[in-house]
Amino acid sequence: MQYHIIHELPKRLRVRLQVAPNLDLNGEYLKNMFDGISGFSQMAYKSSTKSLVVEYNGDPADKKAILDQLSACCISHFEKGARETQKKSEDPKQRLATKKRALVGQLALRLLSPLLPLPIRAFLLAKASYQVISKGVPPLVKGNLNADVLDASAVSVALALREFGTVKTISFLLQVSDYLEDWTKQKSKESLTGLFDMENEWAWILKDSMETRVPVRDIKAGDTVVVREGHKIPVDGLVSKGEAMVSQACITGEALPVRKYNGVTVYAGTVLVEGKLLIEAVKVAGATRVSQMIKIIEESEDLKASLQSKAEHLADKIVPYSFLLSGLTWLTTGSAYKAASALLVDYSCAIKLATPLTLMSSMISASKNGVLIKGGKFIEEMATIDTFVLDKTGTLTEAKPEVLDVIPFNGFSREYLLRNVACVEEHFPHPVATAVVRKASEEGLDHEEEHSEVNHIVAHGIASEVNGREILVGSRHFINEDKNIDLKIAEKETQKYLADGRSILYVAIGGELAGLVVIEDPLRNGAGEFVQALQKSGVRKVVMLTGDNESAASKVAREVNISSYHSQVFPEDKTRIIRELGVNGHKVAMVGDGMNDAPALSSADVGISMHHGADIAKEVCDVLLMKADLDKIIFARDLSQKTLKRIKNNYFSIVGINSLLIGMGIMGVVPPVFSAFMHNATTVVVAANSLRKF
Repeated sequence: MQYHIIHELPKRLRVRLQVAPNLDLNGEYLKNMFDGISGFSQMAYKSSTKSLVVEYNGDPADKKAILDQLSACCISHFEKGARETQKKSEDPKQRLATKKRALVGQLALRLLSPLLPLPIRAFLLAKASYQVISKGVPPLVKGNLNADVLDASAVSVALALREFGTVKTISFLLQVSDYLEDWTKQKSKESLTGLFDMENEWAWILKDSMETRVPVRDIKAGDTVVVREGHKIPVDGLVSKGEAMVSQACITGEALPVRKYNGVTVYAGTVLVEGKLLIEAVKVAGATRVSQMIKIIEESEDLKASLQSKAEHLADKIVPYSFLLSGLTWLTTGSAYKAASALLVDYSCAIKLATPLTLMSSMISASKNGVLIKGGKFIEEMATIDTFVLDKTGTLTEAKPEVLDVIPFNGFSREYLLRNVACVEEHFPHPVATAVVRKASEEGLDHEEEHSEVNHIVAHGIASEVNGREILVGSRHFINEDKNIDLKIAEKETQKYLADGRSILYVAIGGELAGLVVIEDPLRNGAGEFVQALQKSGVRKVVMLTGDNESAASKVAREVNISSYHSQVFPEDKTRIIRELGVNGHKVAMVGDGMNDAPALSSADVGISMHHGADIAKEVCDVLLMKADLDKIIFARDLSQKTLKRIKNNYFSIVGINSLLIGMGIMGVVPPVFSAFMHNATTVVVAANSLRKF
């Protein structure tokens, strides 16, 4: 089978399968491929994107085995499974509507049952019994004693006892439970789609100087979109004309509208509250930021929190004991009715429904507040973090550092120096690079593309050529130690600025020092309060990492009251420090936004990045802040802890209530039909609790 890797983390692969667009594959068939590989953990298949997310132990040999297994499999192996899946594939809303019609019909038949002829009643009883029993036979044959086997056994016992009314009640309640399970899942997805999705709406585009109404899904990149007051912006794009106030609450969580004007970026799903804008579409339909958020949350349903997996495993493990309890009850009491009570109540249905609904509700709540959590497992991890590792630049300090001074040497002019540094720096999204480019723009220094290919050396700097001469921009280590450029001429200025905690970019042209670019990185507003809030929330340790010099690092550490910090660290050092903390028993969250933070973000239990960061940092992180607000990290941690508390409360409620029902049924306090009714009612109540807003 052909495939290509679209994303990779140390213990996780995302692979896209190259199969026909109209061919859907059965996820269970795919999962069975990897079951024999020792390092394989779990797999999730997304039919809409034809992608697999495979989690394994991180061993390169096991990764190779997984990919080799995937390559060796022929698509024909899955044709039967694919055909079966295609037959069953149906729009979720249509499937829900079909179940609703069947349920209403079943209710009508139950009400009319006394008026129906005996043969018809017998046929309806047989049909209801078959629907329940047929679901329990396949897992029973495989030796998998699950909830379906329990239900089938209960109906079989009721039939044997000639309790036909009980059979009808059980089958009807199971049908109600099945419908409500699909209904709650559909509603949770609709709430997410309603929050963001716009593909089925209409918009106006400017075509040949005329405004034309078109479906949002038909808008193409480059189209000019007209948006007026009170309407949603349907694309990610740039304002080409007009000025307006736009509410970005659904993206960033900002309470107040933001001013948008010519050249400024706007995002799909945000609302224009005042004014009018002409917008050049850049990203449309499924490529917009909100569409990506929807996909991440939907795909994250398959990334279970370990708490959920443990609860489901325990629920399934309890099923054989239900049979044992039923048998012992029959042997000791001789009452088939009491024995049946133990078969009519199970734990797995409610647990398997409540936990994912709680996680999805939590992720939707996070998205509404400008925090994108990429999976249920990361909610659990976030709740138990005891150590935060913070990158200094862009996290504790502002995302927009400023150029404080430009100092030329060796005959180079200040203008020439700033113009050419800006020319090579503009190719990289790092905040320091942006500051240099902004400074050149403010001073009116245009810079044509006169340089050759620009090479970025991670954690060191940039190398290129300008008019045939090599230009190097970067750290002292890069310029002096790696490239042997003499820096003595700049010692006085260097010592002065470093002592004040400033950062310095060293620039060499043609093998000699051309100058210094002094960077001031202002402390982020509220950084000190954020660190204090982390410590008050129970975090045991806060560590700051930075590639800056000791003076700059100690200055920031003092200002935000962090006692543990490391200066002049490289990307591999950040990764090493995080791994050492993990080995020493800490649960670590890493907060960073730069290209060189990506390895550390991947190594942490939870990687957190901000929307203004490098693309690779936003890709590998587990939690993405849509607004550069450190308080959102506190919010995400608090939300995660509330989510786990709700999951645990649901779990104890399910176990407690259902255990009570089993006990009451065995003792003969309540009839089996009452146990069945209360069991299903409990499932519905717990599901409703799971969907409550946080």
